[in-house]
Amino acid sequence: MPIFRCEPTMSAKSRLTALLPTLVVLLSSCATMTPDECRQANWYDLGARDGMAGETLAKFTARRDACAEVKVVADANTYARGRDIGLRSFCRLENAAPLGARGGSYEGVCPAAIDYEFRRRFDIGYTLYRWHSEVDRIEERMRSHERKLRDADHDEEKAIKAAERDEDRRRIHRDFDDKRHRLREELHDFDRDLHRARDNLRDAEGAMYSLR
Repeated sequence: MPIFRCEPTMSAKSRLTALLPTLVVLLSSCATMTPDECRQANWYDLGARDGMAGETLAKFTARRDACAEVKVVADANTYARGRDIGLRSFCRLENAAPLGARGGSYEGVCPAAIDYEFRRRFDIGYTLYRWHSEVDRIEERMRSHERKLRDADHDEEKAIKAAERDEDRRRIHRDFDDKRHRLREELHDFDRDLHRARDNLRDAEGAMYSLR
């Protein structure tokens, strides 16, 4: 059976539409492990690495399926031993909040005895990440609107100079006044939202600090 290549040749591209469902699966496998990686795989090390990253067993399934395409059999038992070691490192409570604060994800891979507390701490960290992101998003929107306000005067002057009739110039002036008014109203709303987001961010920072 020929080995599937991740990059189809030009002659194959005409058949992509008909083969799309199969190609999606195969391309996903290629993204997981290459044929050479499968042949040289140290399944213990792969398991340890995936465990330390908090990966679910779906990661092993993807690796196994990718390697099956090149007739390499994944060593499930060796992978599982490595993954257990990796999970011991990942599932430390002190890791939970920083993981959330980085915008990471937790897939419930830790033992039941600590899962609830790990989730609680992760959520505290993720709340901090979410409000940091919200503050950044609002500030960027405000900067964009402020640029539009600064540009409005120049754009109005240019449009008025190009107009030939007084009626057109008055209409242009009204349109730009309306635009500036709308931008200022939106800036006011953004400013209100920013104050609220910063308050929530301070609360989230306090919750993170309480974990130390």
